[in-house]
Amino acid sequence: MDEKPERMKIEKEWANKVRDRKYLQKVRENGCLVCQRPAQAHHLTHAEGLRGMRRTGDQWAVPLCKEHHDHLHAYGNESRWWAMQGIDGIKWAKSFWENWNV
Repeated sequence: MDEKPERMKIEKEWANKVRDRKYLQKVRENGCLVCQRPAQAHHLTHAEGLRGMRRTGDQWAVPLCKEHHDHLHAYGNESRWWAMQGIDGIKWAKSFWENWNV
């Protein structure tokens, strides 16, 4: 079995990842989406269809305080966790990224 096509696909996915420290700082400055406390940048693991297997690009970062960030990771099912919070993290990330690039 030839594994080369799968490896090329993974390499292409990583090549398309946005990495931007200034952008992540702006994300953090917004405060936690759940409670508005000082935030860390959380990369949405369910964006880009990766389902937590790899870190997404910085364009998929959202602000979460340490408590909510830890709780989300401990909970495990990110899509369900966001639904329980009543927040659309993907919508927020898309909007913030679009406004950053205006």
